[in-house]
Amino acid sequence: MNRREDGFGCPRNKGFSLVELIIVIGIIAVLAAAIAPALIRYITKSRKATDVETADIILHAVNAAYAEDYSYEGEVDNVVQNADRIDTSKKVSVTVGAEAEYDIEMIAVAQDGDTFENNFKPQSHFLSMVRKVLGKESSGNKDFSTPKCRTDSGNGKPDGFLIARRLGEHNSTERFEIWLVDDNQNPIYRLEPDCCNEYK
Repeated sequence: MNRREDGFGCPRNKGFSLVELIIVIGIIAVLAAAIAPALIRYITKSRKATDVETADIILHAVNAAYAEDYSYEGEVDNVVQNADRIDTSKKVSVTVGAEAEYDIEMIAVAQDGDTFENNFKPQSHFLSMVRKVLGKESSGNKDFSTPKCRTDSGNGKPDGFLIARRLGEHNSTERFEIWLVDDNQNPIYRLEPDCCNEYK
């Protein structure tokens, strides 16, 4: 029998041929192509869930700050503070899914590392309390102002968080809401309460 041997009398290991390597690489490529879309969907869903969780934290901070401000009887820059005062210049109409259109007051937007602030003086103390509860009174990192999911889910690409207040007839206040806004600060997805279907 004719057998090729190395210098020590052992059979030489031939290794993989080029054809075998190409077949293995092809199988890996097919598997990667099949798994990639599911992985991308999973990552997107995870990022959306993180945004909804962040919105829940913001909403709890807003409600806690409102409870504190409700009993506050003071002034900031010579302006009497009252979180119940509505800034009608920030009133916009929104629609969520099949719900009827309703009005919200856009209280404060935070984008790209900013904290929640506005120029409506009667709400200064209220927003200061919101930032304190969130730990953002002196810090401006991006945890609470940059959405994790930055892809368009049907209404636009998220660019920041919005603290809003749902308004009823004659500008009566109904509840606080947390929205995502686009880069022009237009409300595009309601996250809390009752996250819109587009963002689930």
